[in-house]
Amino acid sequence: MSNNVDWHDVVGHPKRIPKHDFSLWMAIRGAHRTRDKLVAVGVTHTAQCIFHCGETESTEHLFFQCPFSANIWREVLKLFNITRPILPLANEVQWMTEHAKGNKFHHSIRKLALAAIVNHVWLERNRRCFNNCFLPFQEIVHKVRMDVSGKLTTNNHSQRTDRHHNLCVNWGIPMERG
Repeated sequence: MSNNVDWHDVVGHPKRIPKHDFSLWMAIRGAHRTRDKLVAVGVTHTAQCIFHCGETESTEHLFFQCPFSANIWREVLKLFNITRPILPLANEVQWMTEHAKGNKFHHSIRKLALAAIVNHVWLERNRRCFNNCFLPFQEIVHKVRMDVSGKLTTNNHSQRTDRHHNLCVNWGIPMERG
């Protein structure tokens, strides 16, 4: 992956989940077919957000200005013991490039979580659009947690130490015993 963009390490890190990173890459590039784009080309008649917040669905809105996705990101940040305002996607990616540099355990989990949220918010958006099936935001948080913990449980992380105990507990990742 080319290193000519600031966010290359957020999307192209070694422990990534490819389908999650593809969805994150699409969101960063503004390539998802959101309702604002579909209205512009005559595919649909409404650009209203599928999460019923009354706003126009756009990439910027969907990730993370919509109350639905902002709640998911807020709950996931709590798993990192981070409390801060939720930012638009571009700012969240910038925050991630500054606070998750490299491949240390806690950096990998942050990058995995961001990509998982973007992927699951997009999947939920599509589930609501095409299947008329609605999951609460807590279920999306659970799916994110399961994907991230599953990825990190199956990979050997020699970097995981007692220092990461709270992070592992919050995410449901077993601690390795030497």
